[in-house]
Amino acid sequence: MHMHIRDARAADAAAIAEIYNHAVLTTTASFDIEPKSVEDRARWLAGRSPLHPVIVAEVDGVVVGWGALSPYSERPAYSATVEVSVYVAESYRGNGGGRALTRALIERAHLAELHVLLARICTENMASIAMVRSIGFTEAGTMHEVGRKFGRWLDVVTWEYRIEDRCVTGSGSGDTHDESPGCRKEEDAR
Repeated sequence: MHMHIRDARAADAAAIAEIYNHAVLTTTASFDIEPKSVEDRARWLAGRSPLHPVIVAEVDGVVVGWGALSPYSERPAYSATVEVSVYVAESYRGNGGGRALTRALIERAHLAELHVLLARICTENMASIAMVRSIGFTEAGTMHEVGRKFGRWLDVVTWEYRIEDRCVTGSGSGDTHDESPGCRKEEDAR
């Protein structure tokens, strides 16, 4: 299965809404509890800035997942920190789509000279936790019972990915370059 990742377009609003709404209605991946309309997603897409892109994953021309970088906070000191969100259609989960979208978002964050990506994940979502951990996110902490969905209180763990921490390791002539997404080549890092 070949997956193509590209910038989202206005025409993707229906597919993005469908994938997101399935997660809203059936999972704890999103803490929204009401579905979003196609019109809402179109407005959301139109309001994005270059620092906060939305990308999609396609298989055979069909959008099967999407991801976004969003402001973590409106306070200016947080401007180099973003929250990463990734959603994959149920029938394509477990095939590397979430990982590919997350890696592409890390690269976009690096190109935009952002510093930290945060992922807030419900502790029930073990697949997403395993995925971000495998990419190199580190656990920052757990917030207990901060959300209520499907009649129960839910905990959320925050994961962080600091872009420059993943790149050049070691010191002196033995430095090595990490090939993690978002890392510049060693000569570019100087």
